[in-house]
Amino acid sequence: MIGKLVDENEVELSSIQLQLYVTPNVYNATSGIDGSFTFNNVTAVEDELMPVGYSVSNNYPNPFNPTTRFVITIPVGGIVKVEVFNLLGQSVTDIIEKAFNAGTNYIDIELNSLPDGFYISRITIDDKYTVVKKMMLIYGSQHLTTSIGPINTRLNKFNNTCLETNIDSLVATSSIIGRKTFTNLPSIISDTLNLGNLTIERFCTGCPTVLYEGKSYHTVQIGNQCWLKENLDVGSMVSGGQNQTDNGVIEKYCYNNDPNNCYTYGGLYQWNEAMQYVTTQGTQGICPPCWHIPTLIEFQTLSMSVAGDGNGLKTVGQGTGGGAGTNTSGFSALMEGSRNYNGYFNSLDYDAYFWSSTIYNVNYAKYLYLYNNNGNIGLEFWYYDEGGFCVRCVKD
Repeated sequence: MIGKLVDENEVELSSIQLQLYVTPNVYNATSGIDGSFTFNNVTAVEDELMPVGYSVSNNYPNPFNPTTRFVITIPVGGIVKVEVFNLLGQSVTDIIEKAFNAGTNYIDIELNSLPDGFYISRITIDDKYTVVKKMMLIYGSQHLTTSIGPINTRLNKFNNTCLETNIDSLVATSSIIGRKTFTNLPSIISDTLNLGNLTIERFCTGCPTVLYEGKSYHTVQIGNQCWLKENLDVGSMVSGGQNQTDNGVIEKYCYNNDPNNCYTYGGLYQWNEAMQYVTTQGTQGICPPCWHIPTLIEFQTLSMSVAGDGNGLKTVGQGTGGGAGTNTSGFSALMEGSRNYNGYFNSLDYDAYFWSSTIYNVNYAKYLYLYNNNGNIGLEFWYYDEGGFCVRCVKD
C-alpha cells in the first residue's frame, strides 16, 4: 500500500511517523522527503503466523497452466475454503469448500478460459486462519479453445465477492503536526492499493486565516502552538534613519525604505514599538487581538518542535548549502534582514531576526535568529531595542 502526505497547499510532508491499523495487526512506516510512504505485506498472512500444526504450501507448479495444487496440513479435521481473485479483487472461480481429515490434504485449482497473469488465492481454515497466496497463470487455457471468443460468462461476471482487507485507521504523528487520524479509507482488494495524496491541514483549527489591519495572514499549527505564517506588516512606514516613537500610531521600517519589501518580507520594528511601550512578557503589542509577541520560552518550544532544525523553519529557497530551507514545519521564515541601531539596513536574504517579548536588560531584548548557511537556531542572543527586527505573532 502506498500514498503521499501533503498539507493544504500541496506541500509534501516528510519524516511523519505512520501506523496502519488492520485488525489484528499494526504496520509502521515513515514518510520520505517527498511525503511518500509504503506499507509492505499488509494483506499477506505468512504460514509461520499460523498455529503449530497448520500449514499451507505455495501452489505448485507456479507459474502453471491451467492447473496448480496446494498442500494443506491441519492437526484436526476441519473445513477448508479456497477463493481465487484477479488483481482487481474480483472473484474468478466458484468457491471451493471441502471437509478434510487431520493430516496432509490436497486442493487442485484449475483456471480455464482466463487471461494469463497474476491471480490471488485466499485459503481459509475453519473461518479462523487465512493465508493469501499469489499465483501466476501462463497463457491461461485459451489456447485449448477451438475459437477465440469472450471469456466464460460466469468468470467474466463482476460480483460482490472480492478479496478485501479492511483498514481500521491510519495515524500520522510528529512533533510538528501532532496526531492526525485517517478513517474510512478504501479496502485493500489486491496486493497494491494507492491512497493517493492524504491531506493534513496544518492551519490552526477553526482559524485558517486572520484579517488584521486590511491584510490577511495565514496560520500554521506547530505542535501545541498556533503561529502566523507570515511576518507582521502593519503600520505606517517611516524612514530607517529615524526612531519609531510612542505617538499612538504604529510605525514600521521597510528594508531600504522600499514599501515592496514590507509587502514581501513584512515590516521591521524597534522592540519598544513592537511591544507598544510595555515590558510585560507575552504582551499583545502590535499583534492582532488574541495574539501576542512570543516569549523566549515560546521560541524555545518552537525550536524543540523541529528538533532544533532551523532549516525546518525556513521557506524552501531561503538559505544556502547546509542552511537551505526545507520548511518541514510550515513556519515559512524569510531571510528578511534587519535595521541596525544606527539606522542602516543589512543582511536581506541572508539572515532572519524575530523579536521576542523577553527583555534582557535595560535597552536590550532577546530574539530568535536563523542563519543563512547552517541549520542552527540562535536563542541566546540579545540586541539593542533600537534595532529593527521582524515580528511573528503567536496565538494566546
